[in-house]
Amino acid sequence: MDALLSDVATQAATKLVAAVDDLLDATAGSKLAIPEDDLGHLRSSVQSARTGFPLLWKECASHEVNRLGSVLLGPVFTSAAHPWPSDEDGNPMVPLCQLNSAQFPLFIEGVDGLVQVWLTQSDGGYGNSLIRVVPTSDADVALMTPVIQHDEAIDVLLPEAADWLRDFHSGPKPSKNQYITAAAVKLGHASADELAEANSDEWDRLANEYDETYGDDVVACMQITDFDDGRVYCNITADQRNAIVSLEKLRNKLEKNGTPSDDAIVRLLTNTCSAFKAWIEHVGDQTYPSFLGTFQEIQYRAADKDASFICFENIGMREWGEGGNAQVFYSKDNGFSFDWSCS
Repeated sequence: MDALLSDVATQAATKLVAAVDDLLDATAGSKLAIPEDDLGHLRSSVQSARTGFPLLWKECASHEVNRLGSVLLGPVFTSAAHPWPSDEDGNPMVPLCQLNSAQFPLFIEGVDGLVQVWLTQSDGGYGNSLIRVVPTSDADVALMTPVIQHDEAIDVLLPEAADWLRDFHSGPKPSKNQYITAAAVKLGHASADELAEANSDEWDRLANEYDETYGDDVVACMQITDFDDGRVYCNITADQRNAIVSLEKLRNKLEKNGTPSDDAIVRLLTNTCSAFKAWIEHVGDQTYPSFLGTFQEIQYRAADKDASFICFENIGMREWGEGGNAQVFYSKDNGFSFDWSCS
């Protein structure tokens, strides 16, 4: 069990794992309908559970981002010693995120500075990645170099992750929502959305006026402002929940129609079902992206990887492929790694 679980959650997890083990040992080779595979996967999920902290952010234009802070899909820190990276073909990479260790909600041994994740061009697929840490001693605004200028489109999995480069170098401008909201307030409305409900024709007129004045809308970047309260992340699947339901049905059946020789199995079934219910009470909302935590298992299992450092199920409304996700993994011994997991 991971030390980042609270003592109470660790105890609940330990009891569930022990209950599952006892049940599987006692029923091995029996003719009882025990969902062994799903219970094994449940045990693995519980053993991989971690406390995670959802990322909190505000959307802003690229030129408003604090490049020394924590960032999603926006400009990050670069310097002569830590230049903007390029792929093997000489094309600039795109920063997926940057996390500043000074903002972490807890200490991570061996990590000090700006953790940056960069993606290569991908031709519509899932490109390679680069993870580097800029030491705190090197993260100085006086050393910061400009955001790279690049005239050609950068083809990555998330095209909007690169479009803000255009905005960064074209000069500050309001977003369409900011522009319409400012006009809406003068007309007595609280926001652009309120204006749209009250007078859609006027909203359309202002939207066209924005397009004629500024061109394409600003592509929002995301400044990470804080981390939400920690909660237990555990990938409990529908199959695993159904396995517990089947155990409850089997227990009820044995209680009604079984023999005294079944009493020991009934106790084990009761212990497993009770331990599962107690564990579920500790599992919080699985909100992504998150710092630490764990993830929906698709192509690999959390137990087979180093601990999750960042989990991306999606970023705002931007999803990975069709129901997929991505993770950054970290351990002091192995360092950082990145992997896609897509359905």
